Amino acid sequence: MADDRMATIVKEIKYWKEHKLLPEVQCDFLLALYTQGDDEQSTTSRKRRKNYFFYVQLFLLVLMVPFSFLVVYFTQFHFILQLSILLICIGYGYFVYRACKKRTSPYRHIAIIIPLVLGLMTTDHLTNVFHFNQLFTLIALIMNFVGWYLLSRTLRLKYLLISSYLALIVLLFVNFSHLFSFN
Repeated sequence: MADDRMATIVKEIKYWKEHKLLPEVQCDFLLALYTQGDDEQSTTSRKRRKNYFFYVQLFLLVLMVPFSFLVVYFTQFHFILQLSILLICIGYGYFVYRACKKRTSPYRHIAIIIPLVLGLMTTDHLTNVFHFNQLFTLIALIMNFVGWYLLSRTLRLKYLLISSYLALIVLLFVNFSHLFSFN
């Protein structure tokens, strides 16, 4: 019964606010008092702000890939600075993934793929900077794709499982195709 009374009071205060029977500040105060800060309009505006902030984060995450590519391949920054930028982008990607995971957002797949691509770019950059031989580069890339495989098993994502298989097959074929004659 008390909930019905409270709903009636809140409805009446909204009526007063709409028809300017009381000053707006007092109506807002009374609404906050009777709803204990859970007014429908304030929660919807908070949800809109959170959604806006989330989409801005997702957009920035997508921009990390071309930005990282630009930093690594088209600038003359010191390799430590380039590596730091890549690691910051991967960390930001993990942060956005955690935010997507909490919301059970359908965009969490974007937040999974982008840090993996940035990790692949980081592995390639490290092997190029330190001039490792081809065998070490091959092992590093295989370990990267094995990490994709393990992550796909953990998160139960088929597309990641398939992409890890395909990447391993292509990588091994490209590196060992000289052993077979294709006449």
